[in-house]
Amino acid sequence: MSDTENGRSRSVFTDRAFWLGLAAIGTGLVVFALLFNYAVMPIWTRHDASVEVPDVKDLDPGDAESTLLLAGLEGEYQEQPYNPNVAADVVVDQSPSAGTAVKPGRRIYYYVNVSPKQLVAVPDVVSRSEGNAREEVAERGLVVDRVEMDSVRTPYENTVTRQLPTAESRVPVGTRVTLWISPGIERGREVTVPGVVGMPVDQARAEIVGAELWVDSPRATSGEVTRQEPVRGEKLKPGEEVRIFTGSDS
Repeated sequence: MSDTENGRSRSVFTDRAFWLGLAAIGTGLVVFALLFNYAVMPIWTRHDASVEVPDVKDLDPGDAESTLLLAGLEGEYQEQPYNPNVAADVVVDQSPSAGTAVKPGRRIYYYVNVSPKQLVAVPDVVSRSEGNAREEVAERGLVVDRVEMDSVRTPYENTVTRQLPTAESRVPVGTRVTLWISPGIERGREVTVPGVVGMPVDQARAEIVGAELWVDSPRATSGEVTRQEPVRGEKLKPGEEVRIFTGSDS
């Protein structure tokens, strides 16, 4: 056989091998696409898988969580403001609702009617020293969260001038309380005592504090002021005390 014929034979063989290889690659890609689409994808995306959401209403949170986990779902606890008209500390609602078909692993929110914590009255610690105020707050099961220096002056440093929550508020045990304390008397200048006789107690107290003076007088809680010490027009240092009296404590 001549060299020309040998070259032509090798060229035909090479072309045939190329096209056979290309066809094999194409066939492989088609097979892979079919396998991926009809075998891998359904497993991966779980298009055909679904779970019916169980009913967890009226269950306590622990049982609700277990029920959802057994169903192949993820539970998420949500507190709901207390409603005294339904059972406390149980699931009162859920989303999605029971019977809904969802994908495995779906997050299900369940809402619990949380019973209120024990409530206590906030003690009145205004005019107390910071140390005594902390003790009284702790005795009620409350926590002093912050102590801030106030601009209001009193006869003694570190006397409580304000508090939040206010005295006698009903709050849950563990509530945080903020106190404001006084820097004490300001030396070096004087202010004039205002006249508050005849004023309602609340107005009289505001007038005295507005004059940069302090008023405690715990028995003067209501009615009109009938007497004050010192009297109107006297001079005191900012933070010194004016005492007020009503008809019941004169």
